[in-house]
Amino acid sequence: MESHPQQRLTSAENRRLALCACAGLFLCPGAWLLQVIISETISAQSCYPGRAPRAAPLLTHLHAWLYGISAVAVLISMTCVALATYGFVFLRNKRKQIKAAREDGTAPEQPSRDEEQVARKRFIAVCSVLIGCAFLVGLVFSIFAEVFLISCNQWR
Repeated sequence: MESHPQQRLTSAENRRLALCACAGLFLCPGAWLLQVIISETISAQSCYPGRAPRAAPLLTHLHAWLYGISAVAVLISMTCVALATYGFVFLRNKRKQIKAAREDGTAPEQPSRDEEQVARKRFIAVCSVLIGCAFLVGLVFSIFAEVFLISCNQWR
């Protein structure tokens, strides 16, 4: 019989997949949330330090600060989405390996515990990719607000 790659996930693979899932599930939303909190705080302190709004921001390069914060958040989010996608693709390939082994007759006909484990982790990976992408889109729309609104606008 032809030997197939190992079907069971190793502990190193499990740790790597957990990191990939956490990147999409928690780090992408966290990057978006921090971007909104920091940008709103800087804008509020620069434009509305007291009761009366300022005509111009206190910081001379407020847009540069806001764009810089947004750029860092986008880089973090894109990295997290890439990690989440890597986990999904890895599990998709692992599932294909298991199916190929079953079709060759080198694995049992019934789905094994390993296949069920891969299917559960694949579902988590899909959720991680979807959540990461959704928050990346939300981050892009937050950046549009910075681009199209005046620095000390009432909507800031």
